[in-house]
Amino acid sequence: MSMSLDEDASTYGSNDGQGILNSLPGLVWTTDETGALCYANSRFTEFTGLMIDQGGSRQWASYLHPDDHLLVVPAQKGGAQLFAARLRRRDGQFEWFNLSASPMKGFGGEVCWLATERLERIDNQFGNADRDFRSFLDSLSLQALLLTPSLELEFGNQAALRWYGLSPGAQVQDRSVHFNLSKLKEIAFHSQAGQGRNDSAVVSYQALSADGTLRWLEAQVVQIRMQNGELAGYCVLQTDVQDSRDSSHLLGQEMEILEMVARGAPSASVLQRLCDVVADLVPDLVCGFLELSLDRKLFRMGAATRLAGEFREIFDGRSVISDKNPCSTAALTKRTVEIANMVESDQRETSMGEIMLANGLNYCKAIPILSPYGNTAGILAILRHQQADLGPREQQIVDRAKHIAAISIDRTRHEEALVRRETQVEQSQAQLVAAQRISSTGSFTSDIQRDENIWSEEFYRIFDLDPKLEPSIDAVRERVHPEDLDLFDFEMKRGFAGEDADFVFRIIRTDGTLRFIRGLARVTHYIGDHPVFMGTVQDITETRRAEDALRRGEEALAKAREELAYVSRVMTISALTTSIAHEVSQPLSGILANANACVRLLALDPPNIASATDTARRTIRDTMRATEVIKRLRAMFSRQSPPMEKIDLNEIAREVIALSARDMREKFIVLEARLAPELPPVTGDRIQLQQVILNMVLNGIEAMAETEERPRRLLVRTALVSEDILTLSISDAGVGIAADAADKMFEPFFTTKRDGMGIGLSISRSIVENHGGRMWAMSNDGPGATFAFSLPSLGKPTDRSAT
Repeated sequence: MSMSLDEDASTYGSNDGQGILNSLPGLVWTTDETGALCYANSRFTEFTGLMIDQGGSRQWASYLHPDDHLLVVPAQKGGAQLFAARLRRRDGQFEWFNLSASPMKGFGGEVCWLATERLERIDNQFGNADRDFRSFLDSLSLQALLLTPSLELEFGNQAALRWYGLSPGAQVQDRSVHFNLSKLKEIAFHSQAGQGRNDSAVVSYQALSADGTLRWLEAQVVQIRMQNGELAGYCVLQTDVQDSRDSSHLLGQEMEILEMVARGAPSASVLQRLCDVVADLVPDLVCGFLELSLDRKLFRMGAATRLAGEFREIFDGRSVISDKNPCSTAALTKRTVEIANMVESDQRETSMGEIMLANGLNYCKAIPILSPYGNTAGILAILRHQQADLGPREQQIVDRAKHIAAISIDRTRHEEALVRRETQVEQSQAQLVAAQRISSTGSFTSDIQRDENIWSEEFYRIFDLDPKLEPSIDAVRERVHPEDLDLFDFEMKRGFAGEDADFVFRIIRTDGTLRFIRGLARVTHYIGDHPVFMGTVQDITETRRAEDALRRGEEALAKAREELAYVSRVMTISALTTSIAHEVSQPLSGILANANACVRLLALDPPNIASATDTARRTIRDTMRATEVIKRLRAMFSRQSPPMEKIDLNEIAREVIALSARDMREKFIVLEARLAPELPPVTGDRIQLQQVILNMVLNGIEAMAETEERPRRLLVRTALVSEDILTLSISDAGVGIAADAADKMFEPFFTTKRDGMGIGLSISRSIVENHGGRMWAMSNDGPGATFAFSLPSLGKPTDRSAT
C-alpha cells in the first residue's frame, strides 16, 4: 500500500481502503527505499501536522527524535521489527510510540510503519511490544497469532478465536490445544530457513474450524526481532481460503468440463465428471444426473456417484410415467420435488425409495434441468442421509453443476436431433433415388434462359449421359429423335416464355435403342425476369409397350368374346332344335295343305273363287309365319351384331317366349308372364339381349327337369324400378342355388350341369354389363331360384300393353 502525499485516495485503491487505514488505532505511513514518505493516514497527519500539499519528498526521519534517527536504517533491512521511538507532535513536543516496521512485499524497498501510543513497558519475549499492538491485531478481520521463539502460542486475536470456536475469556495456553501447533511449527521452521530474506514465508495447511469441518488456511509468517536484532517471536497472519480454493477448484473443473462439452464429449462423460466434482467439494452429498429422450417419454442414465448401478437399473430406458418417484414427478411438472423424510413418505415403496433406504439415504431433492425452450431435458437428483439445507457455498456448487449439465444435455440433444435429421435426409435421399430408379423418373431444376440446370442421378441414366457431364439443354437435345426435334424446340420456346410443359417425345440412346420420354415442368419461381422450372422426365417406353400389348389383347379378347357368344348362341339354338323344327314345319304343312285345297277349288266347274281366295290368304299367312321364324333363326346364327337400337324389353321377351313355348309344353312347364305396361325403351343389341333372356329361360327349364313333387312354374317379369332403371327376372321352381354358388354362377366355365360348359351365364353377364346394366342370381324364399338383370332406360315409356 504505497501512495505519494500529493496523490488522492483513489490512487491508493479506493475510498474504502483509505477509510480502513484511517480507522486503525495508530499512525500508519509508508516510505520508499530512501526514507521518503509515500503515504500517511489521517492519524499521522493530525499528530505531526503534515499537510498533504507539502509534497512527498519529505523524509519521515525529520519527525523522529534526533537520538532515535539510527533506528531508520535497521528498520529497512530485515523482516518486521518492533522498537520504541519518539515522534514529534505538531507543537514540537516528542512522545514515545511503539513502532512496527514491515517491508512491503512486491513494492521494492518500500516499508510500512505502524506507531501505537506508549502506555507502559512490557518486558516479555516481545521486548517492546505492548497491549496496544495486540489491540490493533484484535481489530483486524484476518486471523493473527503470536508465537514465542520456541514456537509456543502466546496470543490469538478475536478473528482467530472465532474461527476456532474458542471463548475469548479463556487463557491462551488452555486454548492452544485447538490450534494446529505442529503445523505452525513447521511453518515457523520454513520461516527460519528463509531468515535473512526480505520475503516472509507463506504456507497453506488444513485445520479444524468451529463447525468441525477440516478447512484450508493460508498463513503468512513474519519474524519479529528486537532492537538488537534478537528474534522476539513470530507473527502469523492467516486466512480461511477454503471457499476460494473450492471456487478456484470448481472454476478449474468447470473450464475443463466446458472444454469437454466444446470438444463434443458424450454427455454421460460430462455428467460423470460433474458428479465427481460435486462429490469432491460436498463429500456428504450423493448426486445423480438423468437425461430425457428427445420425445421426453423415456429416462436415460446420465451419471451417479455411489448408486450408478442401481440408478441405471430403475431409470435407464424406462418410461417417465412408469413410476411415481421424485424424479418422474419433477420431470412431468418441471418443478423441484423435495422429500425430507423418505421413511415417512408415500414414495418409500417406489423403486427409488427402496434404493435410497437400502443405502441409508433419507433425504431427496429432484431438480428439473430445463432446455432453452422450457421443456424438461434432465433431472439432477441430490440425496443425503438426513435433511440438511444447502449452505451458500454448496448451493453455488449445485447451481453451477446444474448449469453446466444443462449446457451439455442441450448440446447432446441438438446433436441427436441433427443426426436424426441428417439420417432422415439421407434416408429420404436414398428413398428418392430408389423411387426414381424404380419408376424410371428423373428430376431437374432449370433456368432455361441461362441454361443453368441441376439433374438427378436418374435423369443422367435415362438420357444415357455421363454423370460428370455439365448439365445443358443441348446435351439433352442431342438425344432427341430427329422426328421429334420440332416438338422439343417448340416446348423450349414455350419455356422461355414462362409456360409450363407436359409432352411426350422420343430419344435415341448411345446403344441405338428408342425410348419414349414424358417431360413435365412447372414454373416454381423467378430470378429477375427469368422463370425457374422444376420438373420430371419419365421413361414411359415399357408403359407404351404394355399399353400397345393391352390394346392388342383387348382386341383379341373382344374377338374371342364375340366368337364365344356366337358359339353360345349356336348351342342355345341347338337346344331348341325340336321346338324350332315344329315352328317351321307347322306353317309349311299349312302352306302345302292350303295350296292343294286352292288347286282343288280352282279345278271345280265353275271354280270356287271365294273359297280359293280364302285359302290363298291362309297360305300367305302361313308363309309369313314361316318367314318370321326363319328370320329369327338367321339373326340368332348371324356373326354380325346389328347396330344399337331402341328396344322394347317386353317385345323381345315375348319373342323368346314364343321360341321356347313348345319346349315348355312338352316338359309340362306352366309359363306366367307379368310384363309391366308402358315400359320406357332401352338402347341395345337386340340379338344379344334376346340371347341373354333365352339363356335365362333355358336355365329355368333345365332346373325343373327332374322336379316331380311340385308344379313346374316359370315366371317372367319386367318392372320399372326407378325413372331410369328397368329389370327383367325369370323365377323357376327348380333345385335352387347353393349359398356359396350365387356369385360363382357367372364365372367362366363354372357349371352345376352334368353336360354344361359353364359359359352361358358368363356370356350373359358380359353382355348385360356392356349395355351398362347388372346381372345377378338369388335363391327364392320357396323352392327354385331367380335370375335377373337391370338396364338403363331412355326415360320415355313405350305405349304397349302387357300380354
